[in-house]
Amino acid sequence: MKTSIPVLFGLLAVPLLLTSCATPRPPVAFYNKDNTALVIDSLDNNTCEVIKPTPQGKQQNVQVLTEATKFSQHQTAVVILENYDEPQLGSQFRDRATPLFVGLRGLGYERIYFLQGKGVNNPDGLLTLASYD
Repeated sequence: MKTSIPVLFGLLAVPLLLTSCATPRPPVAFYNKDNTALVIDSLDNNTCEVIKPTPQGKQQNVQVLTEATKFSQHQTAVVILENYDEPQLGSQFRDRATPLFVGLRGLGYERIYFLQGKGVNNPDGLLTLASYD
């Protein structure tokens, strides 16, 4: 009888676990609370544009990261992924986000947000794809 009680509790927990995992997380809108945040508009795998703190024209990702070293130290970086259309995070996200994430982390940014772009330069209200604290 002792072995049947743990098995019974285990079987009762299975439906709870299955239903909790099956519910997708609703999309979360981003609202920038850090006025000193670096905001980058990523146009494709290779091209970005710094929007804030000092707007700059289109540049290669490496050039944007080099320029970011010249800004006073920030804690938050926001990357808007334009032309991003995956229904779930996948290879397109990894290909675009990984080099920027590694570069920004290497520069000391503690909080990095990736947002789904809609052709606007203001990140407020855009959907958060991923956040790293």
